[in-house]
Amino acid sequence: MDLIAACRVLAEVDERGSVTRAAAALGVAQSVASRRLLALEERLGGPLLERGARRTGLTPFGRGVAPSARRLVRLADELEMDAERTLRQPVMIAVPESCSTRDLAVVDATGRADGIPIEFIRAPPPRRAELVSSAIVSIAVAAVPAEEGRWRVPLGAAGRREYAGTLHLSALRRSRVVRPGHDVDTGSRLHITPEDDLPHVRDVISRAGFAAGLVPGQLPIDSSLTTSLATVLSTGDLLLCSESEARDVGLSWRPFIGVKIARGYELVASSDHDIRRVADTVSHELGAALGASESSATTGRIFDA
Repeated sequence: MDLIAACRVLAEVDERGSVTRAAAALGVAQSVASRRLLALEERLGGPLLERGARRTGLTPFGRGVAPSARRLVRLADELEMDAERTLRQPVMIAVPESCSTRDLAVVDATGRADGIPIEFIRAPPPRRAELVSSAIVSIAVAAVPAEEGRWRVPLGAAGRREYAGTLHLSALRRSRVVRPGHDVDTGSRLHITPEDDLPHVRDVISRAGFAAGLVPGQLPIDSSLTTSLATVLSTGDLLLCSESEARDVGLSWRPFIGVKIARGYELVASSDHDIRRVADTVSHELGAALGASESSATTGRIFDA
C-alpha cells in the first residue's frame, strides 16, 4: 500500500468530515479514497471510518491516529520540497583559470538544458584539489599526466608576434651579441604559469630546454596567468599554453617540434554519482573549455576524503 497516499485521505476526512469531500479535495475518485482507507485500516489494525447509517466521519480510533497521519503527510511534503530544492542547486566545479567565460557558459547552458545548473570556481591545480577535498565544490578538474587523463591538451608557445610553422626550443637560445642597454633575455623566455607548474609538465619542458641549450632563467615560473601574459605582451617573450588559450588572449600559437608536451585532466569528486552526472551531460563541452578532445582513458576518480 501507499502509506503516504492513505494518510492524505485520512487527514482530509478528519478535516472535511466525509470520504466524498476528502476525495474531491485530493482530486481522486471516491472509490480510490475508500480503498486507500481500507488498506490503512488493515495496516493499523483498527476501523477508521464510521460505516453506520446514522454516522459519518472517523471513528474514535481514526480520530486518534489522524494527527500522526497529518504529521507524516507534512514530513513527506517537506521531503519532496527538499529534494526539489537540492536538485535545483548548481553543481560547483573547480576548473583551470585559463578556461574562457564563454566556453564555461556553454557548459552551463548544456547542463541547464538537462536539468543540471553548473557554477564554476577558477583556481590553480593545488587549490582545485583543496576545494574538492574540503567539499567547497562537488567536482574538480584535476591536473594529471596526459596519458592518465580523460582529456589531453597539447601545449605550445604563444607570443604577440605572428609566426607560422613550429618552434624548436633551440631557437630561444640567447644571442651572443649584446647591444648596450638591451636585456639579453627579452623575447627569449618561455613563461610557465601555475597551471603547468607540475612535474609532468614542468620537468618535461625543463629537460627539453636544457637539451636545447637554454639556461634556467629562460623558463621562468610565474605567480599567475595574468603576470605571465603581461610580461609576454610587454617584452615579446613567449607563453607555454594551449592553442585555445592563446586564441582567447589574442596571441599567436605554435606547436613545439622535437618535444611533445601536454596537460592531462580528469574529474575528481567525493561521489561517483556526481562524476557520472556531469560526465554524461557536459563531458564534450567541458573538454572543449579545457582546449581538449575527450578520450576514453578514464571515467574519473573518486576522492577519498
